[in-house]
Amino acid sequence: MTKIYLLFALLLSGTAMMAQSVSPQVVASGGNFISSSAGSISYTIGETVTPTLTGGGNFITQGFQQPTDIVNGLLDIEKEAAGAFSVYPVPATDKLWYGYEFPDQGKVTVELYNMLGQKLDYSMTEAYSSGKVIHTFDCTAYAAGEYILSASFSSGSASPKILNKQFLIVH
Repeated sequence: MTKIYLLFALLLSGTAMMAQSVSPQVVASGGNFISSSAGSISYTIGETVTPTLTGGGNFITQGFQQPTDIVNGLLDIEKEAAGAFSVYPVPATDKLWYGYEFPDQGKVTVELYNMLGQKLDYSMTEAYSSGKVIHTFDCTAYAAGEYILSASFSSGSASPKILNKQFLIVH
């Protein structure tokens, strides 16, 4: 009977030594984020499928992988007297999020420039009324390097407010 207890203790201690440690990173060669009217699921190959629940502006998940289309706190980073304009993440690989918030209603134009000051083929113009606005920018068509996103905000007859953010694309 003592041998059985000893064998059982050895098996338990060996299992404990092989347990995974928890660290805030996911190493995986594949995965996906799926969203439907019933909710959403974010998973990676090799990780147990973990549900992600959203509702009423709240976001609940398990695990360390976060869906790439949810960016929290983007405009809480830097605010200036002219307004707020932020980009995330820096450096960017395939997607970049940019967001802005201005004190008045007006028109916003966002343009992309290379480091030589040459305007590239990305431009977005829209009417702005209030609140935080966040857009996704696809970086895959651009070569690795440094770029500048420029947000120009005009309201009435006042001269436009221009906010620039430099960022890096790596592939």
